Amino acid sequence: MATSTTSTSTASAVSSTSTSTATYTPGIDVSRYGGGSDWKPVVAAGYRFAVIRATVGDYYTDPRFYTYWTDAKAAGLLVSAYHVVVSTKYAENQISRLFSVMGERKADFPLVLDVERDDQVSNAANTACVQDCIREMANYDARRPIIYTAYYYWKDHILTSSDWANYDLWVASYSEKPYIPPGWSTWKFWQYSENGKVPGIDAGVDMNWFNGSYEDLVKYTGQSGSEPTPVVKSGLTARVLVSVLNIRSGAGISYKNLGTMAKGATVNVINLGGTDVWLKSEAGTWSAAFHAGSQYMEILSLEKAGDPLKARVLVDQLNIRNGPSTSTASVVGKLKKDDVITITGIGGQNVWVQFDLGQWAAFYYGNVKYMELV
Repeated sequence: MATSTTSTSTASAVSSTSTSTATYTPGIDVSRYGGGSDWKPVVAAGYRFAVIRATVGDYYTDPRFYTYWTDAKAAGLLVSAYHVVVSTKYAENQISRLFSVMGERKADFPLVLDVERDDQVSNAANTACVQDCIREMANYDARRPIIYTAYYYWKDHILTSSDWANYDLWVASYSEKPYIPPGWSTWKFWQYSENGKVPGIDAGVDMNWFNGSYEDLVKYTGQSGSEPTPVVKSGLTARVLVSVLNIRSGAGISYKNLGTMAKGATVNVINLGGTDVWLKSEAGTWSAAFHAGSQYMEILSLEKAGDPLKARVLVDQLNIRNGPSTSTASVVGKLKKDDVITITGIGGQNVWVQFDLGQWAAFYYGNVKYMELV
């Protein structure tokens, strides 16, 4: 699932007077490209649902579908699946394959039709295939499918119809607000990024919001139940230094602005991200976690509240320096792959901290320090 992105490059995007807030529930969607997975850290990081690619057309089954489904359900996530529509294939054969793959599995919320391919057919043929797939799905599942698409794709490839509003929309829109395709006035799910990083998943994943609280999502599934285990808090706390600091949905200014924090506010640090991130160990030395487009360390998931935040080395050898820099600090030793350090300090020029479900803020950005450890 993908579409074009937009971003902002000014420091003003880090600290502003915006106060926009909304109640959204974070989740992810994945395919075989996600690589290996451990779904318990996904839940621990605050994600509440997962949508897994099952099939493409009438000819392809995602090889990781079965494992992802079983493990995500076992971890406590609400789970559904998506089918990629191929307009050159008969709808009957496509949906037959989808439900053959689903077998006895019951999706927690409606299955998804992914409508984004340009199969070089007319808009009428493309539209007819989507409509035929919807009709075929009714033979297997009484719930109406969710339609995943993006504004420009839908506008350019699908014919208008008042019927589309009868189906919940999952919109791909990598911008400050979702661009709603013709035929809808609101969205049920919003894919706001195609390159998120989630604990437990090896590769980048698509990041999503459900338009409502977790309780709303449970009601949408027709089930009942309490929220999964909440985010585990670490022993590392950061305090806001500037008058107003934006809260973002990811580690960067291109992510959605969710609201603000005022000077003096404190948050518990549960994860770190960015492009230039240095970590200080108990020994008082520094090593790079992220630098020059590469990741050298990963933040480990917390097992119980109050545990110190730790990081594990991902590369064969990692320099230990006497400061958070490659140009002004000297090498004083080496770490080896899988070594673990306890984080006592944070440095760098592009550092973001995660402190709650899908909520991040800048610690350092450019030459400005926005938060400090306390």
